[in-house]
Amino acid sequence: MRLGAAVLTGVLLAKSGLPTAEIGAWEMLLYMGTTLTFFWVNGLLQGIVPVYSKLDEEQRKTFIFNHFLLFCAIAAALFLLLIFGEKWIAPALTGLTDVPHFKLFALYLLLNLPTFPVEYLYLLHERPRSIVIWGAATFGLHALALFIPIKMGYGLEGAITALVILSAFKFFWTAGLALHFGKIGFDKKTLLFYLVFCAPLMLNSVVSNLMLIFDNWLVGWHFSNPEVFAVYRFGAREFPLALALVGALGTSVIPMLTSSPKLGLAELKAKSTRLMHLLFPLTIILLCVSKPLFPIVFNPDFTASAGLFNIYLLTLMSRVLLPASIIMAKGDSRSIFYISLIEMCAKFVLGFLFIQYWGLPGLAYSVVISYWVEKLGLIWVLEKKHGVRTGDWVDWKWYLFYGLVLICVYVISCF
Repeated sequence: MRLGAAVLTGVLLAKSGLPTAEIGAWEMLLYMGTTLTFFWVNGLLQGIVPVYSKLDEEQRKTFIFNHFLLFCAIAAALFLLLIFGEKWIAPALTGLTDVPHFKLFALYLLLNLPTFPVEYLYLLHERPRSIVIWGAATFGLHALALFIPIKMGYGLEGAITALVILSAFKFFWTAGLALHFGKIGFDKKTLLFYLVFCAPLMLNSVVSNLMLIFDNWLVGWHFSNPEVFAVYRFGAREFPLALALVGALGTSVIPMLTSSPKLGLAELKAKSTRLMHLLFPLTIILLCVSKPLFPIVFNPDFTASAGLFNIYLLTLMSRVLLPASIIMAKGDSRSIFYISLIEMCAKFVLGFLFIQYWGLPGLAYSVVISYWVEKLGLIWVLEKKHGVRTGDWVDWKWYLFYGLVLICVYVISCF
């Protein structure tokens, strides 16, 4: 739902009548927000389930409350950094001396960031229906809050103001959940254990985020054009449904991989094969229809984004492989970080070289290749360090069949 809302927001903005340069300004705000938050948000979220499962009942309640306070503290520190560091942060990340509505967007981040763990709180307490309701309400309202003020003539400032108001409601709801599921108190030992466990995951996210920063910076440096930046951002998207389902599977199998490794590997193999049967055919269909659909769904200014999107669809072949979940279940988060460093180096070199020769498509190809560097590295760790055979958790016959069809359809779509 989160990824779907992001796509829907892009569609609505493209249809709203805003100039492409104004849409590019919004994308730059999102890019800066992601750059400064992705590493710690993603790392801390990944550590919730493994750490929570190792605590007793009383520690779990205190952990939930402390976790909320931790997110609030980091969000507040980031807000102060943005407010007082605007004059050097904006130019450093975007190349522009001034980004419209920067301070208002900082307030949005302050209120919105502490709400990210909500679905994890529902997950830990086995309330899947609440996850669905929360997602439908918050992400649906997010798209409307961004679109309606623009259509009413309040512009991008009015849209971000509406998002601030929505985030305030979400923040108070999150605080209520932290008090309902948690217990007021401070457990320094548990919080320190949690931070130590998440440190390699956050470092891994830093590396991933550096690659995102590099790609966005490289586009700005190479082209120096907000309109080209917007074309790139609209096309540089993976299939949202694939990201959501693969990410959910990767998280959900960790408890079983931890408690019963053999059963966990069998479950991962069966469920990832089921995902292949769903995601590969849908991706192949998208490859066939994306080019005529992009100017219709968005607007003709984003026609060139379709080619980039098709290249990003190829990342599905590496996405459906989930060695990181097995490695996390074994408590070896350091290996994930080390492999991510190798991936980052490959991405920097390939991105810089490929954009010189093939422009934006070359940058997209460098993403596809760097993802493979990561997956192959993690598979090597599993085989050599942990003695886990890849055939125990991947159905090679279906995987190779779907992969070959996907590549063939992509080559045909290029012509």
